[in-house]
Amino acid sequence: MAATWTEFERSAPEIAAAGHRLLEDAPGIPGVAFLATVGNDSTPRIHPFIPAVCDGRLWAFVVESPKQRDLERTGQHAIHSRLGDRDESFTIAGTASRRDHLDDRDRVGDVMPYSDIDEHHVLYEFALVRALWTTWTTPTTPVHHRWIAPAS
Repeated sequence: MAATWTEFERSAPEIAAAGHRLLEDAPGIPGVAFLATVGNDSTPRIHPFIPAVCDGRLWAFVVESPKQRDLERTGQHAIHSRLGDRDESFTIAGTASRRDHLDDRDRVGDVMPYSDIDEHHVLYEFALVRALWTTWTTPTTPVHHRWIAPAS
């Protein structure tokens, strides 16, 4: 079963804190990450975008594009953060759902680092099924911290 960011945070606070930090440019300022989707022909795609944790959920505006069509078709996604200090990284996967409620658009729009949100920006909520935070004890020794959403 997919989880909200808040449910993920309650279940795996250390992994969620690392993920939140790695998805931001600075505290409270969402940064660029990479969204992986699957095309209609089953070809993987990867796209830069800006996700934001807001009100205990993970959100992003996605403009009309192949990635937006992929999300509409299946909702399946993976998100990879930028690399942190000493190549630390964070990846999550799950399902995305379109959200058209004006209150959601306004709240999420207020935390985004850009202000040109218009009708071409479609809002999605990203539910989480699994997460992976990777740190390194040496340049060749990764430490993987995993989380999987509990079954309902």
